[in-house]
Amino acid sequence: MERLKVFEQKLAGILETLLIVLFAFILVMVGLIVILRFGFNYGIVGGDELVRKAFLFTSVLGGAVGLVKREHIAVTYFIDGMARPLKLGFYVVGLGLIALVNAAMVYYAWPWMMATGFNTWQPFDLPKIIVQSAIPIGCGLAVVFCAVKIILTLGGRENIENVWLPED
Repeated sequence: MERLKVFEQKLAGILETLLIVLFAFILVMVGLIVILRFGFNYGIVGGDELVRKAFLFTSVLGGAVGLVKREHIAVTYFIDGMARPLKLGFYVVGLGLIALVNAAMVYYAWPWMMATGFNTWQPFDLPKIIVQSAIPIGCGLAVVFCAVKIILTLGGRENIENVWLPED
């Protein structure tokens, strides 16, 4: 169980670092695009497209990391007042449903990627599957994190006093 907990934390740390890099990239690119466009009447070819795609990857990776940190969207008004066995059951079922929805997204992304993924992604002349892979990567990570959380919770390694991060 300890190795699973360490795996979860290390993978989340790697993803958080990647998110920081992507956010820094977005900040720098948007600043450059604005300065070059309005200051020098010059543009970066594909700059807007790269910013959009970086935002897409931050969204899907951030959703997966949110599960680890219990910052995912949740309404916990009723579950917080339940007895521990009920709370545990609802928490595990909730994680299972989140995993199921994300697994469905991965499943349905494959035919879409196979049908359109090898078309050209303009303006870079690369296959679209590079961008389309964001969905199965992010949703696949969410499934992995949900499964790990379920195993750790059922093994008694997760505190379910507050099933999600308390509001500020």
